[in-house]
Amino acid sequence: MRLLFTILQVALGIFSKDPELSAGNLCGYFPQDTIVSEAPKGYKPFYVSHIARHGSRFLDKSSSKYFHAIDTLEFYAAKGMLTADGLELIEDLRCMHEMSEGHYGELTELGAMEHRQICSRMVRHYPEVFSGSARTRIEAFSTSSPRVMASMEAFISELKERYPKMQVDTFKTNWGGDIKSQEVVGYLQSDSLKAEIKKKDKELRKIGRVINDGDGDFHVFAERIFLEPETIPASTVYFVARYSYKAYKTGRVTYPETMPSMGKFFTAEELYALWVNNSMHWLKNLNRPDYLSPLVATRGYGILDRIIYDADEAIKSGSTAAATLRFSHDTYLLPLMAAIGFEGTCPDCDDTEILDHFQDFNLVPPACNVQLVFYRKKNNRGPVLVKFLLNEKETLIPGLKPKTGCYYDWKAVKKFWASR
Repeated sequence: MRLLFTILQVALGIFSKDPELSAGNLCGYFPQDTIVSEAPKGYKPFYVSHIARHGSRFLDKSSSKYFHAIDTLEFYAAKGMLTADGLELIEDLRCMHEMSEGHYGELTELGAMEHRQICSRMVRHYPEVFSGSARTRIEAFSTSSPRVMASMEAFISELKERYPKMQVDTFKTNWGGDIKSQEVVGYLQSDSLKAEIKKKDKELRKIGRVINDGDGDFHVFAERIFLEPETIPASTVYFVARYSYKAYKTGRVTYPETMPSMGKFFTAEELYALWVNNSMHWLKNLNRPDYLSPLVATRGYGILDRIIYDADEAIKSGSTAAATLRFSHDTYLLPLMAAIGFEGTCPDCDDTEILDHFQDFNLVPPACNVQLVFYRKKNNRGPVLVKFLLNEKETLIPGLKPKTGCYYDWKAVKKFWASR
């Protein structure tokens, strides 16, 4: 009962106030204007390591199945069994279907703008990194996904407009087989690891059904959409609710300004139940006291190892590196966040309580990013310092003591990661 009460408080406290957040990892990237903390006396930024998810995109091809809800609704419309809201829901879904046709998986104009704005804020906050005469080289990596490559191109275009003298070398990597950019070494080549992840995913989805006491209660949704809702099978109601929710939330990253509110047809409790079923699978990307995620061990620490290597190379005397840029997917960013140890990515609780702590809408929205900004003194005396930004906000690492403020000794950071 205590757990149920907590869940209801989360639903009413978060999704009642802002139903858009129930879209989870597709709720949209919120514009940031981070206050940059004053660096310790004598320290200046000299290198940035940046990794980001692709920006807002159209529905991917696999998501086209969500529009099967249109067929079900049209079946009941032909029988005169839909309310005015039900008929409006059909029109909303048709509109989203038309917007997506021919553009499945592509980066939207909003997605490109998100990355241009992130770049704009980066160079505004850390101009010393990009305006020097010695450090003029940037390496940029992307996966082979067109929307990821387009995100990288948008970021670099903004950078070159502001600092045309910077030399940017771009690389396409398959995140495992490319020697030069081997962010992930031997990723999941073991069949046993793949089987373990698949098994954990099934367990998590079952726990989601336990939390929701099945699929959840959608009687209010049924009353909004159907005439004589008591005659509609519960499985049909849930099918329409689930696929409509998925279409609506993916609409947030296509043309969000034209999308109706996530709360248009759903109560906060219904949104929470749908969010739980949609979010549980993320937990296989996180370590917990009773579960060491293979995805953190391979993707997370694999990318982190490469970040460390590139940073150490940039720190060396004579290096011309100003920044290393990586562009990827949320399924790589979240394991990396857990490997780094950001708050909310290593919750010390069991699976039934973790959604009280883990919030995908704050961690892995489109264009989510992790930045490490490195500082040192002009004479190179004293330790190299680093600060962490999670989605452009200065962030502390639980269990790791900063040297001052949000600034960490880089050697202490590496020692902390090695101990974990």
